[in-house]
Amino acid sequence: MKVLVPATIANFGPGFDVFGVGIGEPYDELEVKESSEWEIEVKGFEVPADGSNVAIIAAKALAALTGEELHLKMKLRKGIRPKSGLGSSGASSLAGALAAAKVLGVEDDELIIKAALEGEKAASGSAHGDNVVPAYYGDFTIIESLKPFRVHRIPVDFPLVAVLPEVEVPTSEARKVLPEKIPRKDAVKNVALAGALVRALIANDLKTVGRLLDDRIAFPYRKRLMPWFEGVRKAALDAGAYGAFISGSGPAVFALGEDPGSIGKAIAEAFEDMGIGAEVYVTHAGRGASWF
Repeated sequence: MKVLVPATIANFGPGFDVFGVGIGEPYDELEVKESSEWEIEVKGFEVPADGSNVAIIAAKALAALTGEELHLKMKLRKGIRPKSGLGSSGASSLAGALAAAKVLGVEDDELIIKAALEGEKAASGSAHGDNVVPAYYGDFTIIESLKPFRVHRIPVDFPLVAVLPEVEVPTSEARKVLPEKIPRKDAVKNVALAGALVRALIANDLKTVGRLLDDRIAFPYRKRLMPWFEGVRKAALDAGAYGAFISGSGPAVFALGEDPGSIGKAIAEAFEDMGIGAEVYVTHAGRGASWF
């Protein structure tokens, strides 16, 4: 059996730890079969090829949650670069949980996501679900609560571009720079941005969605880790983007507009002018995990 889990854009502007959407590419591919012991072989980007791999951690977590005996031999093609801001650890974690679920006949969304979050926690230090949840469903997702499990979904299908520069922003480091408290005016502004963005998504008003891609909770503090961002965003807007912002905790940048290919090229060229290489993914929002 093979499981494909796509990259995701977490936060999606003002939705810190709450909003997320699956974007189809890049993706992780996990091939599994039952075995007498746990094994994993990794190709693509370098990640652990032992029991510390998050795909194994998540698969074991699901077996433990269900009280079932399970051993899997895994082949992971790691297509999402770690520390990219595109949900790399979340994708591998969900792939492991989904593989175990299909072998064990588990169809409970909450159990599968709970197991995947164990892998996410091992990788980033916190069980935040804004990558795992949209990767699972594919829709634009709003996490009201993980305990109890309450997720709201908005079906979406629109083109966008994600650009991944050759720099790293580890999620664990990006979370360390966040303050315990933020000014009230910033909290109020973020509520306004988030509410308006959800309404614009429901209306498929992508110009308004682009205008609302901002954040006052995390980005003002994470911005110091990405001194190149304003130049890159200006290049995107000059190329016709409705809006551009950081995916997850960065460094990946995503943008919306009528011609995502041209916008992606402009973003990549802006990075290159700063001496930073970048890879462009022209893809679609609204793509989730699949298996066959």
